[in-house]
Amino acid sequence: MPIVGLSERNRLARTGQFKIGERTERGLPRALDHFRIVGGAEAVEAVYGPKPKAVTVYLPLDLGAEVWDPYYKRYGASGLQCKGDGIVGQEVQADGSLKERDCAQRGCPFSQATVKNGKEQPPLCKPVGILAFQVVGVPGAGVYQIAVKGLSAIARVDSYLRALEAAAGGSLKGVPFVLKVEQTKGKDGFPTSRILVADAPETAAVLQGAPRYPRTAPIERVRGYAVLSERGELIATPEVRVGEDLKARAALAERLHGALEEGLIPAEHVQRYREMVAAVGNMSEAEAAEKLERLEAWLQNQGKAA
Repeated sequence: MPIVGLSERNRLARTGQFKIGERTERGLPRALDHFRIVGGAEAVEAVYGPKPKAVTVYLPLDLGAEVWDPYYKRYGASGLQCKGDGIVGQEVQADGSLKERDCAQRGCPFSQATVKNGKEQPPLCKPVGILAFQVVGVPGAGVYQIAVKGLSAIARVDSYLRALEAAAGGSLKGVPFVLKVEQTKGKDGFPTSRILVADAPETAAVLQGAPRYPRTAPIERVRGYAVLSERGELIATPEVRVGEDLKARAALAERLHGALEEGLIPAEHVQRYREMVAAVGNMSEAEAAEKLERLEAWLQNQGKAA
């Protein structure tokens, strides 16, 4: 992999981060069997439910440093201090310049475990791959990121991405795949979590010529089928089977979404209406049509009262 200058930063705006662990009240690490999303969680959970274990994602750009950045990295109080490809590292100097130094495979001491007060301390420099992606069904121009840690985990993700890239004719942009977390029991008997990537149900169709993401069709496959606006923005998350008539449900979802976005719903009713948006997919067409009629009448009365 080519060395990228430390001054380079991802040009993609970050919406949030996916994590597979957390700290307990005592400050101890705890592995999770689901993704913990920091920033932009509500939008993802509206589509995939609370505590999602798997999401369908795609890269907004072709495979490169902007979306997949696997390197040895050493951080300090001031941020990233050194970054290397395993052979050569680029270390930040006091004046901000970069200086080459040996990396992990050439015996860099920062990549070695140390002993302090009789206890082994982890290396200060570790292999970390940052994957930046967009989530199918979740609107927005920003990306979510997840840190893939450890050589075996990085190799697993990297191998899949490069194989998928080859299958896609050399361009991975917009090809959907599944990002998921799997929890197992570690050698010490405690739970451990790992990040996995795999083909999504629609991956094969896209590789055979179906439209790539993002799309503007009114139906997108996520947990079931999410109803999107013509601009591709999420307006509901129904579990609707292929071929069902979505007209009334889509109209209700869009009206609810618009009313919430425009501030037409009083604060004390916002949560109830958000829950209704998420439940649209469980309604029949007749029920959705009835609720839409009642919603329009209620909004009209609200307007008159104002």
